[in-house]
Amino acid sequence: MEAKKGRVMEAGFKGTGKGEVMVQYLEKEEKQRCRELWEEAFPEDSREFCDYYFREKLKDNRILALVQDGQVDAMLHRNPYSIAAKGCCWQVDYLVGVATRKEKRHRGYMRRLLLKAMKDMQQEKMPFCFLMPAAEAIYQPFGFVYICRQPKFERGMGWGEESRQPVSRLIPWKETDEYETRLNLAAEWMDSWLQKHYQLYTKRDRDYVRRLVDEIASEKGTLDILYDGEKIAALSSMWGRTEPEQRLLYGDAPYVKRADGQEKPAMMARIISLEVFMKVICLKEDAGCSENCVVRLQIRDTLIPENDGMWLWHLERGGSWMERPEQEKNDFVPELSLTIEELTAWLFGYETPEAAGNYESLAEPLQGVFLDEVV
Repeated sequence: MEAKKGRVMEAGFKGTGKGEVMVQYLEKEEKQRCRELWEEAFPEDSREFCDYYFREKLKDNRILALVQDGQVDAMLHRNPYSIAAKGCCWQVDYLVGVATRKEKRHRGYMRRLLLKAMKDMQQEKMPFCFLMPAAEAIYQPFGFVYICRQPKFERGMGWGEESRQPVSRLIPWKETDEYETRLNLAAEWMDSWLQKHYQLYTKRDRDYVRRLVDEIASEKGTLDILYDGEKIAALSSMWGRTEPEQRLLYGDAPYVKRADGQEKPAMMARIISLEVFMKVICLKEDAGCSENCVVRLQIRDTLIPENDGMWLWHLERGGSWMERPEQEKNDFVPELSLTIEELTAWLFGYETPEAAGNYESLAEPLQGVFLDEVV
């Protein structure tokens, strides 16, 4: 039987059922078949949140599923986001909904889906993908590492001043020109605020904020705009049906301040296309060398062969680029040897591996990563 385009039949693999096991991207009309598994795997999600997710996020995501006898036994959702990274705009997948049916766990299904997704993303030249792990240990074997901590913000003294009132709400949705204007202004302000503070973040536009409004509303939340005169000063959101909590708080002093206390690791990521990602890494201004330099680099990536092996890393003031050396492998002596995990943690600005210590003064990692999406 010929597999449909975009699907892979794993010939010869037999599960406990009678039919063939298929790894496939679900067609648009098939995606709703995942809801039963979602509700089993994530019982903490309310019915209203699930309604939002399966109404809204399935419009443009891709769901990789392991199907047997017409039943989705495992799934992985590739939710697309536009990422701003030092002047570049990348289409990057946020991996969510990674789950296996209870009675089918411990059979390597998740591994099959992750490896297939990573292979596809590499062919698409996606620079990296990211996820919020239920447990770090689940994704470490696949090359994922933490890349940022979740910042904690709290309201500052300026929030309560009478001149800063009233707060204008974006929930509930209202189909008016005034509301649309407010939505667009909120998106522009959010994107500008993020650009001022971070080098990598998900871009905000009208559609992003409209979807965010729906997401927050599904958990009986609010999204409020604080004005200082005619200008937006801050954005705040609370959500939660039983115990409301802060969903987001963006702004600067005196309206918003960084909270005291240890910030927890939040998102994990994995470099997928090394050649694309390295374009945003540049030579430091005070590197003490000319306008460019070349590092003989060895990357160890056991899961994505296109990243693995020897490279000439050309670092320049405006970015960097990679090429394979012409020398035979045995004649190439690397100056720097790193695993893909070490490289990811270093260049996202999260943690410098010991092996890269001598190169901290040479290469400039990303200065500030902000990813606070839920799904």
